Amino acid sequence: MPTLRPLLLGALTALLTAACTVGPNFKRPDPPAKAAYEHSMPASGSATSVTYGGDIAEDWYHLYNSEALNNLVHETLRGNPDLEAARHGLLAAQWELKAVSGAALPQIDASGQISRAHINGSEFLGPVNQLNATGNRFAVGPSLAYDLDPFGGVRRSIESQQAATASTRDQVLNTYITLVDQVVITSFDYVATGAQIDVTQELVNDLRAQFDLTQALEKAGKVTRTDTLQAQTQLENVQATLPALEQQRDTYRNALARLTGKTPDEFAMPPLTLKDFTLPGEIPVSVPSTLVQHRPDILAAEDNLHAASARIGVAAAARLPSLTLSAQYSQQTTYIHEFLTRPGGVWSGGLDIAAPLFHGGTLSAREKAAREQYAQAQATYRSTVIGAFVEVANALRSLEHDSDSYIAHNRALEAARASRDLAVAQYRAGRYTELQVLTSEQQYQDAALSQVQADAQRFTDIATLFRALGSGSLLPVAQARTAPAGDFHD
Repeated sequence: MPTLRPLLLGALTALLTAACTVGPNFKRPDPPAKAAYEHSMPASGSATSVTYGGDIAEDWYHLYNSEALNNLVHETLRGNPDLEAARHGLLAAQWELKAVSGAALPQIDASGQISRAHINGSEFLGPVNQLNATGNRFAVGPSLAYDLDPFGGVRRSIESQQAATASTRDQVLNTYITLVDQVVITSFDYVATGAQIDVTQELVNDLRAQFDLTQALEKAGKVTRTDTLQAQTQLENVQATLPALEQQRDTYRNALARLTGKTPDEFAMPPLTLKDFTLPGEIPVSVPSTLVQHRPDILAAEDNLHAASARIGVAAAARLPSLTLSAQYSQQTTYIHEFLTRPGGVWSGGLDIAAPLFHGGTLSAREKAAREQYAQAQATYRSTVIGAFVEVANALRSLEHDSDSYIAHNRALEAARASRDLAVAQYRAGRYTELQVLTSEQQYQDAALSQVQADAQRFTDIATLFRALGSGSLLPVAQARTAPAGDFHD
């Protein structure tokens, strides 16, 4: 036992030294000191009010009060292949973290050997082949290696992998809320195009009636052939816009099919119109300190910064000595049947110390590179946070502009409708020309289509605001931390 005392003392000293972990300890960045939305909040006269500091539900799309839209979102979250791929990527990252974490524990292996050797030689001035023997050797036994990690290189590697895993989780969250946003906005595009088709078809019917009236007046000799051709031209031009609108609507439908993970033939589009949606009366807006904890892109930038910080410690530890505790035991014999009866035991144990002396500047350069990568990650984080606040500010201002735009377009539509009705009445009375009627019809068409777009834009910009706020990420965060990646629920 006295012979083991130095070894045990050396191991104890190494373990006490292991409390040192080189490299910076990561600290979560503080949110911008002057970050606020006061200058971007909509005016009190807006159709939708904003509650500053309110709680945001992960199922914010329910605010539109459309069961068909809710079902589309749920179907997408169940069947979208991109989300499924992201979940498997998270599982892979979690398993990789577990694999890297194993390096902090003792590594125990078993080895065996079967060999045959021949010795041929002689003593000095002795007869040739004095030593001439051939024999077998059988050996089996365990070995142990334990990196004591005196300067925390292994621990920093695990820390870096933990941050990388968290970044992968953030990518899953980003995929999640992006899909919800895409389904909602694409649905609005689909119904807006459908409304434009309805408006255009209504105008085609009016122009066809106008064309029929002009033909009758021409036969009666009250208008010229030119008036009839003008009416026909206007009718055909408006009718020619329908195929492009129908193609656009089909494109949005197919986009929804893809989001739900189905082919266009497999997908059943639920009946949706713009009138099926309700404009939310109140929208909660998170405070800046909460925004930086909700947005997946900010969380990913923070995790990347954390990983870069840990890699500095890995590079710094590589320049310092390493201590490894090793031990080996082997049972050996020359005959395999003697393993259980007459084995020979051989064991060894010790503390291995290795220190880098000269590596041509490689280790120093890697530490400097790690520090530059950390500075790069800091700049990326700041840029991501600023971009997030800009997106929220733009979305908030859009709500006020949408309200003003919608009111103005409604007024323009009412004026265009009155002008068209007056022009048709005056034409029937013989006071207006065909060109005046067609001009008023064109103005009415432009106003009606613009009003549809302004109406749909209000719904779209609210969805854009929720996306900018990182809405919908709270539930997946909890699930990603506590459940296997394949157990997401909508």
